[in-house]
Amino acid sequence: MTTTSRNLLFFFVFLLSLLPACGSDDSSPVSSGDTDAQTEAEAEENVPTCTLDNSLAPPPHPTDVLGYEPVTREAEGTPPTEEEVTAFTKKITAFFKDTGYFDWVWRTSHGLDASYNTEHGTEMMPYKLWWQDVGMRKDGDAIVFFHRGRAENICKRTIKVLSNALAGYLLTGDERMGEVAEQLMRGMVALSLGLEFEKEDPLVKYLQARAVFNHNHEYTVDGRKVSIDYKGMYTPSFKWNVHVFEIPDNPTYGDIWVSNMRSKDDVPYMYLSLPIATRAFYEAEDESLREAAKLYIEYMRGHSQSIVDNDWYILTKYEDGEAVIAYDATKKDNPPADLGSYRHWEAVFGPDAECNAQLGAALSGYGYPADRGHCPGNHAGWDFELLAVGSNYFNYNIYNYFHLAAMANAQLWGCNDISRKISEDMVFRFDEIRHNPTMPNTDDREFDSDLAGVLLASATHGYPLTADEARHIMDWYGKSSDYYRQWEHWDPWNSLEDGEEFTDYKAPRVGKGDDGEGGEKDISYVRLVEMPYIFEYCYSPINSAQTMRFIDCDIVADPSKWGE
Repeated sequence: MTTTSRNLLFFFVFLLSLLPACGSDDSSPVSSGDTDAQTEAEAEENVPTCTLDNSLAPPPHPTDVLGYEPVTREAEGTPPTEEEVTAFTKKITAFFKDTGYFDWVWRTSHGLDASYNTEHGTEMMPYKLWWQDVGMRKDGDAIVFFHRGRAENICKRTIKVLSNALAGYLLTGDERMGEVAEQLMRGMVALSLGLEFEKEDPLVKYLQARAVFNHNHEYTVDGRKVSIDYKGMYTPSFKWNVHVFEIPDNPTYGDIWVSNMRSKDDVPYMYLSLPIATRAFYEAEDESLREAAKLYIEYMRGHSQSIVDNDWYILTKYEDGEAVIAYDATKKDNPPADLGSYRHWEAVFGPDAECNAQLGAALSGYGYPADRGHCPGNHAGWDFELLAVGSNYFNYNIYNYFHLAAMANAQLWGCNDISRKISEDMVFRFDEIRHNPTMPNTDDREFDSDLAGVLLASATHGYPLTADEARHIMDWYGKSSDYYRQWEHWDPWNSLEDGEEFTDYKAPRVGKGDDGEGGEKDISYVRLVEMPYIFEYCYSPINSAQTMRFIDCDIVADPSKWGE
């Protein structure tokens, strides 16, 4: 596409965005089908078939083979040597050993602690979430986590960590990883439970809030005192893509506040988590963890089915409690908002503009491709995505992960032909992103580290890495390990002075690094929530090790050898 053509296209799309999106105006939710979960025995006997499954039960146990021959790649670069593999493995496992990463996640992630029930005589489901817009303050011997913003995209952050905590537990047997995974899975369920109203008739389940601001409370974790202060969000507010409002009659949690309008920014990660959650349901020894995985799968599948059933729109609820298509929150009679629609761009780019996002919803919700099985293999939606990534760099992440999630769920449900075709599309996608000089926004500061993350996640699900891609992962994960290990507040109870306060409780992503010319520059390192990606990679029986070895998974599986 020429610059002139692209500018004209931008102008045309701007005009189109002022018009209502195509498709049904019916905002009434459709039933998500049979909610009677099959028994574990029935699921164990089944095999993936790529046919309609309208239950909300865990999918059949995933197979341990890829299901198709990996896509052949042209050689690119020099494969890592054993010495380089050993050095990289030592560096990244030292990060987890030295920081106590999962202990830190356990202590700082929060939602509603189980002790609240004991103190108040209630039976509210406890849970944890990975937050944004949350600061920390030392108050005596306690750390106060204070909420100061809408926390619009905690879903994707939480899921990235819970998926790899699940994999880490299954890989190493580490109980702390299992605890983290269980509570974060329940946190994702709480985002749906928190958006329910007592007055609903019938109750519409499985829709998701962006965030739930629960009850202020205090508790102790690992001998450390914690205080959760939600009061900064106990006030109504809104902007075009989110309302914050009170639900005084929530059936699970009572009088709480929520931010609504789940965005499709987060949804591909929900899809992508299903394979590892399904493995956990069948393979985890801890019964409580297996129960949490089953509940998590029910809610993730239920959310996906709702999108399919409602003509590819994401439903939400506003102050009146009615389940409707997400609209521009500044005005209820505005057309459906792009962030809640998989159809917004059809009038410009045709019915396949977001075909792969639709395919992911159908596969994760119903285990079959609906009428979207033709998308893979022909770069469906690529012209639309060029526009999207040109207008906003972050769309690279959204649509890369939509494709990856569709590939992983096609593999999960036995749709092997579809999965292989998506893998071919992924090769095309990454070749374009990495080598085509006309691709927009590849000079963004976050581009290289984000690319390392999505390449590693793709390799987990069978994408065949080239040597250069493997080295890109090793480079960015290696220097990010070095960077994050230097942060001094992995245990803020002991590192902060009384009264000391930070606007965030997490290590900053941006820090100084080598500019390649003997000086320093600001660098965006691998996202902190993506650092654990090595665990799902190493646990996956279909990872890219058959085509390119870059990490020693035997060491990753044995915490006693980390950092050696």
